Order: sequence, then C-alpha cells, then structure tokens
Amino acid sequence: MKTLDLTLSNPLRWLAGAVILASSLSTLAADFDPFVGHYTGSARVVDNTADNTNTRQVSVDISKHKKGFHINWSTTKLKTGKSKGYTIDFVPTKRNHIYAAAQKTNVFGGKKPLDPLQGDPYMWARFAGESMKVLGLLINDQGEFELFSYTRTLHDDGQTMSLRYLHLDETGEQRVIEGTAATG
Repeated sequence: MKTLDLTLSNPLRWLAGAVILASSLSTLAADFDPFVGHYTGSARVVDNTADNTNTRQVSVDISKHKKGFHINWSTTKLKTGKSKGYTIDFVPTKRNHIYAAAQKTNVFGGKKPLDPLQGDPYMWARFAGESMKVLGLLINDQGEFELFSYTRTLHDDGQTMSLRYLHLDETGEQRVIEGTAATG
C-alpha cells in the first residue's frame, strides 16, 4: 500500500501553502479595509413629520489599529449645536467577521470590553458584504435592556456611505436616524 507524503519537501507544496496563507490573511484584512477613511455628511431622525429640525451633521473616521480597527464618530444637532462623539477600538475574535470592542485598559495595559452590569455598553462589530454594523447592549439603572446598532453601508466603490442608527428599548420604543456621508 502506498502512503501519502504530507511533507513540505516539494517546492510545489510550499507554493500552494504560501498561496493559501496569503489568501487567508487578505480575507481577514478585507473586513474593515474597504471602510478605512474619513466620511462626513448629514442624517435626520426618521419620523412622520417633514420638518428638518432633527437634522444632524455626522463625521466618521475609520482606521487600522493593531490587528483590528479604530472608529471615531460624532454627531452635531444643527438646531442646538450640541455634539456627541464616540471612539472605540475593535479587535478580532475567534469568530469570522466579528470584532469585540476594546474600550477599557486592564492592569496589564491590554484592552477589554466594558461591563454592561455597571452601566457601560457592551459593544461589538460585524461585517456582512458592504455593511459594517456596530452593535451595543446597555443595561440601565432599572435593569432593563437597551439595544442599539449603527449600520454603515458602502456605495460607489467606497466613496459614499449610508448610515442607519437604530435604538430599541425593552418597552418596544425605537428611534431611527438615517443619512449619508461621503469621503472627504
């Protein structure tokens, strides 16, 4: 009976192994690479009224960070001028296309997620096709949950991005904000 030679002594096997490794690494990087850049635009609260008092300016910066990515986004209400900003680092998990938020530094200098039982949001990101979704779970002071998601979908070869924010609480009330942003 002939035995199968699984050693890498054959140059053809080395080449095949290198091609497989290179394609695997490029697939991992492909999750957030298309989203890297600076985007600015506007968004508004989706409701049944036609007024534009709920309009916001939005800014999103996405960059590579160690093995994962860094996202910084802000919104400014045009009517009041009030701004909110968020900055989060995301690191890969053992699950494909899912990244964990690394928001807090531990005693060894490493980053870890925040604790939702202490009132902090637990956040993660996932990629599906041309969309990146940052999701969060918050447990409020009454012990009720709040869920939120920020969906960013690329269009025009990454030159524009549609934005959708959804906030849902335990009562079923939800808030939706939608908009667009372009590279700039």
